[in-house]
Amino acid sequence: MPKYHFEIVDGFRLEDPIGQDCSSDAQARDVAERMARQIAEDIQREDSARKVVVLDDHGGEVYKAQIDLAPEDDTPM
Repeated sequence: MPKYHFEIVDGFRLEDPIGQDCSSDAQARDVAERMARQIAEDIQREDSARKVVVLDDHGGEVYKAQIDLAPEDDTPM
C-alpha cells in the first residue's frame, strides 16, 4: 500500500516524517480534507495561507487541502 505524507504549510512547513498508508491518491485526498476541516475547527480562525499538502512516498505533491472554516449554517429552524 502506498505511503503518503501530510504536511502542514503556512509560510513554514511542518513535515510528516512517518506518513500514512492509503490505498490511492483519492483516499489520501479524503484524509487531507478531513485533516484540514479538523485543524480549522481546532484553531477557530480563517487563514487562507494555511493548507495540508499531500506528498507521495517519492516526494511528489499529490494534493493541497485549504484550511478554512466552513461558513456557519444560517438556515432557520
